[in-house]
Amino acid sequence: MTSALFSPYKINELELANRVVVSPMCQYSANDGVPSPWHTTHLGMLANSGASLVVVEATGVERRGRITHGCTGIYSDACEDAFAGVIAHCKRIGTAKFGIQLAHAGRKASSLRRGKADSA
Repeated sequence: MTSALFSPYKINELELANRVVVSPMCQYSANDGVPSPWHTTHLGMLANSGASLVVVEATGVERRGRITHGCTGIYSDACEDAFAGVIAHCKRIGTAKFGIQLAHAGRKASSLRRGKADSA
């Protein structure tokens, strides 16, 4: 008997090799929304983990809508170019498909970086 967890799964046109999905994890490692080398390493490892789908962390659709200043964004060419590079790297070394969690934190967005409030 085969486990359903490791059987292929299809969602509309998206075909997944199994039902293992990596949920988004807030990394707070971006610089003005631009994914950093940390994202290349972190997501690259997950691309090659055996999971069929990896969902990228909460990503701001506008600069002021990010949860924190360390969150990724898709609101500038620099953000988009960096994400394109990260995903290209992931596709070269792994088999996982990628999704993205879009985010906007509303009026409570873009809180101060840790330690800034203490020195203000």
